[in-house]
Amino acid sequence: NKPVEKPQNSEGIGEIKTEINKLADKIKLIQEMFWEEKAHHRNNLSIPSEFAEIYKLAKVSGMGEDHLENIMNLTLEHMPFKMRNNSETIKRYFQVLLRKLMPVRVEAEVPKGNKRIMMFVGPTGVGKTTTIAKLAARYSYIQEKRAKVGIITLDTYRIGAVEQLFQYAKMMRLPIEDVVEPKDFNAALSSLSHCDVILIDTVGSSQYDKEKLMKLNNFLQNSELQIDVNLVLSAGCKLEDLKEIHKSFSFLDIDTLIFTKFDETRAFGTIFSLIYDTDKPVSYFSIGQEVPDDIIPASSEFLVECILDGFEKKRGEYANAS
Repeated sequence: NKPVEKPQNSEGIGEIKTEINKLADKIKLIQEMFWEEKAHHRNNLSIPSEFAEIYKLAKVSGMGEDHLENIMNLTLEHMPFKMRNNSETIKRYFQVLLRKLMPVRVEAEVPKGNKRIMMFVGPTGVGKTTTIAKLAARYSYIQEKRAKVGIITLDTYRIGAVEQLFQYAKMMRLPIEDVVEPKDFNAALSSLSHCDVILIDTVGSSQYDKEKLMKLNNFLQNSELQIDVNLVLSAGCKLEDLKEIHKSFSFLDIDTLIFTKFDETRAFGTIFSLIYDTDKPVSYFSIGQEVPDDIIPASSEFLVECILDGFEKKRGEYANAS
Protein backbone atom coordinates (compact mmCIF):
# COMPACT_ATOMS: atom_id res chain seq x y z
CA ASN A 1 0.00 0.00 0.00
CA LYS A 2 1.15 3.49 -0.84
CA PRO A 3 1.73 5.68 2.17
CA VAL A 4 -1.03 8.21 2.63
CA GLU A 5 0.23 11.77 2.25
CA LYS A 6 -0.86 14.01 5.04
CA PRO A 7 -2.40 17.29 3.90
CA GLN A 8 -0.17 20.24 4.57
CA ASN A 9 -1.17 22.38 7.47
CA SER A 10 -1.42 25.90 5.99
CA GLU A 11 -1.67 27.40 9.46
CA GLY A 12 1.54 25.65 10.46
CA ILE A 13 3.36 26.91 7.36
CA GLY A 14 2.13 30.42 8.08
CA GLU A 15 3.48 30.23 11.61
CA ILE A 16 6.86 29.01 10.33
CA LYS A 17 7.06 31.92 7.88
CA THR A 18 6.21 34.33 10.67
CA GLU A 19 8.96 32.88 12.85
CA ILE A 20 11.47 33.07 9.96
CA ASN A 21 10.61 36.74 9.43
CA LYS A 22 11.05 37.41 13.13
CA LEU A 23 14.41 35.63 13.09
CA ALA A 24 15.54 37.70 10.07
CA ASP A 25 14.61 40.87 11.94
CA LYS A 26 16.57 39.71 14.98
CA ILE A 27 19.63 39.07 12.81
CA LYS A 28 19.40 42.61 11.44
CA LEU A 29 19.23 43.93 14.97
CA ILE A 30 22.28 41.88 15.99
CA GLN A 31 24.17 43.43 13.05
CA GLU A 32 23.39 46.81 14.56
CA MET A 33 24.72 45.85 18.01
CA PHE A 34 25.75 48.53 20.46
CA TRP A 35 23.02 50.83 19.04
CA GLU A 36 22.65 52.64 22.33
CA GLU A 37 26.41 52.84 22.80
CA LYS A 38 26.72 54.58 19.42
CA ALA A 39 24.15 57.25 20.28
CA HIS A 40 26.77 60.02 20.12
CA HIS A 41 27.25 59.27 16.40
CA ARG A 42 23.66 60.34 15.77
CA ASN A 43 23.73 63.39 18.02
CA ASN A 44 22.17 61.37 20.85
CA LEU A 45 18.91 61.17 18.89
CA SER A 46 16.63 58.78 20.81
CA ILE A 47 15.64 56.12 18.25
CA PRO A 48 14.45 52.57 19.05
CA SER A 49 16.75 49.77 17.86
CA GLU A 50 14.05 48.62 15.40
CA PHE A 51 14.82 51.76 13.39
CA ALA A 52 18.56 51.07 13.21
CA GLU A 53 18.54 49.82 9.61
CA ILE A 54 16.45 52.64 8.16
CA TYR A 55 18.43 55.27 10.05
CA LYS A 56 21.70 53.87 8.72
CA LEU A 57 20.43 53.80 5.09
CA ALA A 58 19.24 57.40 5.30
CA LYS A 59 22.44 58.64 6.91
CA VAL A 60 24.72 56.87 4.42
CA SER A 61 22.66 58.46 1.61
CA GLY A 62 24.03 61.89 2.60
CA MET A 63 20.77 63.25 3.98
CA GLY A 64 21.32 66.33 6.16
CA GLU A 65 21.56 65.54 9.89
CA ASP A 66 18.86 68.05 10.81
CA HIS A 67 16.49 66.71 8.14
CA LEU A 68 17.12 63.13 9.18
CA GLU A 69 16.41 64.00 12.81
CA ASN A 70 13.16 65.80 11.91
CA ILE A 71 11.96 62.93 9.73
CA MET A 72 12.88 60.29 12.30
CA ASN A 73 10.94 62.19 14.95
CA LEU A 74 7.94 62.47 12.60
CA THR A 75 8.10 58.74 11.95
CA LEU A 76 8.27 57.94 15.66
CA GLU A 77 5.44 60.34 16.42
CA HIS A 78 2.95 59.14 13.80
CA MET A 79 3.81 55.49 13.10
CA PRO A 80 1.40 53.06 14.86
CA PHE A 81 3.12 50.82 17.42
CA LYS A 82 1.76 47.65 15.79
CA MET A 83 3.77 48.47 12.63
CA ARG A 84 7.09 48.76 14.47
CA ASN A 85 7.89 45.06 14.92
CA ASN A 86 8.91 44.48 11.29
CA SER A 87 11.81 46.19 9.53
CA GLU A 88 10.13 46.04 6.10
CA THR A 89 7.01 47.71 7.48
CA ILE A 90 9.15 50.43 9.04
CA LYS A 91 10.97 50.94 5.74
CA ARG A 92 7.71 51.22 3.76
CA TYR A 93 6.29 53.74 6.23
CA PHE A 94 9.52 55.77 6.06
CA GLN A 95 9.35 55.71 2.22
CA VAL A 96 5.79 57.04 2.23
CA LEU A 97 6.72 59.82 4.63
CA LEU A 98 9.75 60.89 2.56
CA ARG A 99 7.64 60.97 -0.60
CA LYS A 100 5.03 63.20 1.03
CA LEU A 101 7.75 65.68 2.04
CA MET A 102 9.10 66.04 -1.52
CA PRO A 103 7.43 68.54 -3.92
CA VAL A 104 7.43 67.41 -7.56
CA ARG A 105 6.30 69.29 -10.65
CA VAL A 106 4.24 66.90 -12.75
CA GLU A 107 5.16 66.99 -16.42
CA ALA A 108 2.29 68.35 -18.49
CA GLU A 109 1.82 68.85 -22.21
CA VAL A 110 1.77 72.42 -23.48
CA PRO A 111 -1.86 73.55 -23.85
CA LYS A 112 -2.83 74.44 -27.40
CA GLY A 113 -2.30 78.12 -28.08
CA ASN A 114 0.06 78.52 -25.13
CA LYS A 115 3.83 78.82 -25.10
CA ARG A 116 6.35 77.42 -22.64
CA ILE A 117 9.70 79.22 -22.37
CA MET A 118 12.27 77.47 -20.20
CA MET A 119 15.65 78.88 -19.21
CA PHE A 120 18.29 76.52 -17.80
CA VAL A 121 20.78 78.01 -15.35
CA GLY A 122 23.46 76.53 -13.12
CA PRO A 123 27.18 76.02 -12.59
CA THR A 124 29.62 75.03 -15.32
CA GLY A 125 29.76 71.32 -16.11
CA VAL A 126 26.42 70.18 -14.66
CA GLY A 127 25.06 69.18 -18.09
CA LYS A 128 22.71 72.01 -19.06
CA THR A 129 23.38 71.67 -22.81
CA THR A 130 22.88 67.89 -22.81
CA THR A 131 19.73 68.26 -20.70
CA ILE A 132 18.32 70.73 -23.25
CA ALA A 133 19.07 68.31 -26.09
CA LYS A 134 17.28 65.50 -24.23
CA LEU A 135 14.24 67.65 -23.49
CA ALA A 136 14.14 69.04 -27.04
CA ALA A 137 13.90 65.47 -28.35
CA ARG A 138 11.39 64.52 -25.66
CA TYR A 139 9.03 67.40 -26.42
CA SER A 140 9.31 67.26 -30.21
CA TYR A 141 9.50 63.51 -30.90
CA ILE A 142 8.88 61.31 -27.84
CA GLN A 143 5.82 62.73 -26.08
CA GLU A 144 2.44 61.60 -27.44
CA LYS A 145 1.50 65.19 -28.27
CA ARG A 146 4.46 66.53 -30.22
CA ALA A 147 5.40 70.17 -29.78
CA LYS A 148 7.21 72.62 -32.04
CA VAL A 149 10.49 73.26 -30.23
CA GLY A 150 12.99 76.08 -30.67
CA ILE A 151 16.33 76.67 -28.95
CA ILE A 152 18.18 79.82 -27.90
CA THR A 153 21.75 79.76 -26.65
CA LEU A 154 23.17 82.55 -24.52
CA ASP A 155 26.37 80.57 -23.93
CA THR A 156 28.70 82.26 -26.41
CA TYR A 157 31.69 81.89 -24.06
CA ARG A 158 32.25 78.21 -24.81
CA ILE A 159 32.57 77.67 -28.57
CA GLY A 160 32.39 73.88 -28.16
CA ALA A 161 29.09 74.08 -26.29
CA VAL A 162 27.56 76.32 -28.97
CA GLU A 163 28.70 73.98 -31.74
CA GLN A 164 27.35 70.96 -29.84
CA LEU A 165 23.94 72.56 -29.40
CA PHE A 166 23.79 73.65 -33.05
CA GLN A 167 24.65 70.08 -34.04
CA TYR A 168 21.84 68.67 -31.88
CA ALA A 169 19.41 71.20 -33.35
CA LYS A 170 20.47 70.30 -36.89
CA MET A 171 20.02 66.57 -36.24
CA MET A 172 16.51 67.15 -34.86
CA ARG A 173 15.67 69.82 -37.47
CA LEU A 174 14.91 72.42 -34.83
CA PRO A 175 15.36 76.21 -35.21
CA ILE A 176 18.11 77.70 -33.05
CA GLU A 177 19.21 81.28 -32.28
CA ASP A 178 22.34 82.54 -30.54
CA VAL A 179 22.23 85.76 -28.52
CA VAL A 180 25.14 87.74 -27.11
CA GLU A 181 23.54 90.82 -25.56
CA PRO A 182 20.36 91.16 -23.46
CA LYS A 183 19.02 93.83 -25.85
CA ASP A 184 18.84 91.19 -28.64
CA PHE A 185 17.00 88.63 -26.51
CA ASN A 186 13.45 89.68 -27.41
CA ALA A 187 14.26 89.58 -31.13
CA ALA A 188 15.39 85.95 -30.76
CA LEU A 189 12.24 85.08 -28.84
CA SER A 190 10.15 86.78 -31.50
CA SER A 191 11.85 84.80 -34.29
CA LEU A 192 10.77 81.59 -32.53
CA SER A 193 7.21 82.78 -31.86
CA HIS A 194 5.86 79.90 -33.97
CA CYS A 195 7.26 77.39 -31.45
CA ASP A 196 5.25 75.84 -28.62
CA VAL A 197 8.35 75.33 -26.46
CA ILE A 198 11.50 77.47 -26.36
CA LEU A 199 14.50 76.08 -24.48
CA ILE A 200 17.21 78.56 -23.45
CA ASP A 201 20.78 77.47 -22.75
CA THR A 202 22.91 79.79 -20.61
CA VAL A 203 26.56 80.16 -19.80
CA GLY A 204 27.71 78.02 -16.91
CA SER A 205 28.58 80.24 -13.99
CA SER A 206 30.30 79.73 -10.68
CA GLN A 207 28.00 80.65 -7.82
CA TYR A 208 30.67 83.21 -6.88
CA ASP A 209 30.84 84.91 -10.32
CA LYS A 210 28.51 87.86 -9.66
CA GLU A 211 29.15 89.47 -13.05
CA LYS A 212 27.86 86.47 -15.05
CA LEU A 213 24.94 86.00 -12.70
CA MET A 214 23.91 89.64 -13.10
CA LYS A 215 24.09 89.33 -16.89
CA LEU A 216 21.74 86.34 -16.70
CA ASN A 217 19.36 88.46 -14.68
CA ASN A 218 19.56 91.19 -17.33
CA PHE A 219 18.33 88.73 -19.95
CA LEU A 220 15.35 87.86 -17.75
CA GLN A 221 14.59 91.49 -16.95
CA ASN A 222 14.70 92.42 -20.65
CA SER A 223 12.22 89.71 -21.60
CA GLU A 224 8.67 90.70 -22.44
CA LEU A 225 7.46 87.12 -21.88
CA GLN A 226 7.20 84.92 -18.81
CA ILE A 227 10.17 82.58 -18.49
CA ASP A 228 10.31 79.42 -16.39
CA VAL A 229 13.75 79.31 -14.69
CA ASN A 230 15.17 75.81 -14.11
CA LEU A 231 18.23 75.42 -11.86
CA VAL A 232 20.29 72.46 -13.09
CA LEU A 233 22.41 70.71 -10.46
CA SER A 234 24.66 67.66 -10.36
CA ALA A 235 23.39 64.79 -8.20
CA GLY A 236 26.95 64.09 -7.07
CA CYS A 237 27.47 67.51 -5.49
CA LYS A 238 27.90 67.77 -1.71
CA LEU A 239 24.91 69.08 0.23
CA GLU A 240 26.69 72.21 1.46
CA ASP A 241 27.73 73.05 -2.12
CA LEU A 242 24.18 72.45 -3.39
CA LYS A 243 22.86 74.85 -0.77
CA GLU A 244 25.46 77.47 -1.67
CA ILE A 245 24.69 77.17 -5.39
CA HIS A 246 20.94 77.46 -4.81
CA LYS A 247 21.44 80.48 -2.58
CA SER A 248 23.56 82.25 -5.22
CA PHE A 249 21.09 81.58 -8.07
CA SER A 250 17.92 82.13 -6.04
CA PHE A 251 17.69 85.85 -6.91
CA LEU A 252 16.73 84.69 -10.44
CA ASP A 253 13.43 83.42 -8.95
CA ILE A 254 14.03 79.73 -9.53
CA ASP A 255 10.85 77.88 -10.50
CA THR A 256 12.06 74.30 -10.41
CA LEU A 257 15.12 72.08 -9.93
CA ILE A 258 16.62 69.53 -12.35
CA PHE A 259 19.20 66.99 -11.21
CA THR A 260 21.72 65.44 -13.60
CA LYS A 261 24.42 62.73 -13.43
CA PHE A 262 22.49 60.20 -11.37
CA ASP A 263 24.87 57.59 -12.78
CA GLU A 264 27.88 59.31 -11.19
CA THR A 265 26.88 59.06 -7.52
CA ARG A 266 25.51 56.62 -4.96
CA ALA A 267 24.39 59.18 -2.36
CA PHE A 268 20.95 60.61 -3.15
CA GLY A 269 19.94 61.88 0.27
CA THR A 270 21.63 65.18 -0.60
CA ILE A 271 19.06 65.75 -3.36
CA PHE A 272 16.19 65.08 -0.99
CA SER A 273 17.68 67.41 1.63
CA LEU A 274 18.03 70.31 -0.81
CA ILE A 275 14.43 69.89 -2.01
CA TYR A 276 13.24 69.58 1.59
CA ASP A 277 15.28 72.63 2.63
CA THR A 278 14.27 74.94 -0.25
CA ASP A 279 10.74 73.60 -0.85
CA LYS A 280 11.38 73.99 -4.58
CA PRO A 281 9.72 71.37 -6.79
CA VAL A 282 11.93 69.07 -8.85
CA SER A 283 10.94 68.44 -12.48
CA TYR A 284 13.45 66.09 -14.17
CA PHE A 285 16.19 63.58 -13.39
CA SER A 286 18.96 62.94 -15.91
CA ILE A 287 19.97 59.33 -15.20
CA GLY A 288 22.70 58.72 -17.78
CA GLN A 289 24.66 60.02 -20.77
CA GLU A 290 22.47 58.86 -23.65
CA VAL A 291 20.63 61.52 -25.68
CA PRO A 292 17.63 61.54 -25.70
CA ASP A 293 16.81 58.46 -23.61
CA ASP A 294 18.40 59.12 -20.23
CA ILE A 295 16.04 61.71 -18.82
CA ILE A 296 12.83 61.06 -16.88
CA PRO A 297 10.16 63.22 -15.26
CA ALA A 298 11.03 63.50 -11.58
CA SER A 299 9.08 61.36 -9.16
CA SER A 300 9.29 61.16 -5.39
CA GLU A 301 9.04 57.37 -5.60
CA PHE A 302 12.10 57.11 -7.88
CA LEU A 303 14.27 59.31 -5.67
CA VAL A 304 13.24 57.71 -2.38
CA GLU A 305 13.91 54.23 -3.74
CA CYS A 306 17.32 55.40 -4.98
CA ILE A 307 18.04 56.62 -1.43
CA LEU A 308 17.00 53.39 0.27
CA ASP A 309 17.58 50.67 -2.35
CA GLY A 310 20.27 52.09 -4.62
CA PHE A 311 20.25 53.64 -8.10
CA GLU A 312 21.39 50.55 -10.03
CA LYS A 313 18.39 48.52 -8.91
CA LYS A 314 15.97 51.34 -9.69
CA ARG A 315 17.57 52.07 -13.07
CA GLY A 316 17.31 48.38 -13.98
CA GLU A 317 13.58 48.41 -13.18
CA TYR A 318 13.15 51.59 -15.26
CA ALA A 319 15.04 50.06 -18.23
CA ASN A 320 12.91 46.90 -18.11
CA ALA A 321 9.71 48.93 -17.94
CA SER A 322 10.78 51.01 -20.94
